[in-house]
Parts: sequence; C-alpha cells; structure tokens
Amino acid sequence: MSVRYIIIAVLTLLTANAYAQTDVRSDKNFFAAPIIEVLYYGVTSPSLGYGFALGTEGGVSVGLRGLYVRTLEREVNTLEMTIFARGYILQFDAAKGLFVQLNAGFAIFSIDDKKITVPSDGGTFSFGLSLGWRFLLGNYIFIEPYIRGGYPYYGGAGLSAGVRF
Repeated sequence: MSVRYIIIAVLTLLTANAYAQTDVRSDKNFFAAPIIEVLYYGVTSPSLGYGFALGTEGGVSVGLRGLYVRTLEREVNTLEMTIFARGYILQFDAAKGLFVQLNAGFAIFSIDDKKITVPSDGGTFSFGLSLGWRFLLGNYIFIEPYIRGGYPYYGGAGLSAGVRF
C-alpha cells in the first residue's frame, strides 16, 4: 500500500471524526431501514442478502433485524433473524457517526434451492459484531455502510438506508 493511500485514509477518518463530534441529539424514537449485504457463508461463492431492521434511537439502540441470504450459486438459502444492541462510539447520545453493533439470534438453512420451511434442513445460532457509520441526510433520512463478522458466516459488508421517526 502506498503512502498516498494511507494519508488519504487518515484524512478521511479525521474528517469523519470531526463530523461525528458535532452536537446531534437523537430526538427521534425509532428507525426503520432496508438492508442489502454481501456475505461469505462458505468457501465457495459469496452470498447476497436483503432484509429489514427496526430499532430504537439513542445512545444505546436495540432492535430486530431480518435477512434473507442466497448464495450466488443458488445452492443454499438462509433466513437470519437477530436482535441487536448498538452503541455509538464518538458521542453517547448520537444519531450519526461510528457505531458498534452486537447481533444475536438464529439462522435456518434450506439446501438445493428448496423453499425455507420450519423445520428446515438445518439451523444454528447466529451471532456477530458489526462496525459501521451512520450518515444523516437531513433530519430524518440516513445511510449506514458497515462491515461485520461472526458465525455461521465469516464476514460481510452491507448498506442500509432508512428513516428516523
């Protein structure tokens, strides 16, 4: 990696830090956001997922998150349902900025392109940790790019865009 890219990354982080330090209190009660992700559930191909999240606003947010994931080879379908707890790092009662999120719940699988049913072909507990950044676009709309790692997936990156109520 060249020095130029390191300098650009450091300047970007410093700018983002200054942006997050501005005083934005959460006067909203909850948020709703669709999600799109690319994850790795196995060593073969990446998986594409889409879903929805509902959560509270404030210094520590809690909520529900659902994600339907399908491998690009269309072999395995996964339905992941989790609860989450999120904390904002750079300021306590934030509506924007850097956050860390803990996810815990379950994932059920369907193999060979069958529909997911209960009882399913397989299932397991799902847990992980996400690191992301919330960017406000006005007072009500936001976007959140994030990365995450955990189990039963290895890691992934995603984007949510939502509304604060």
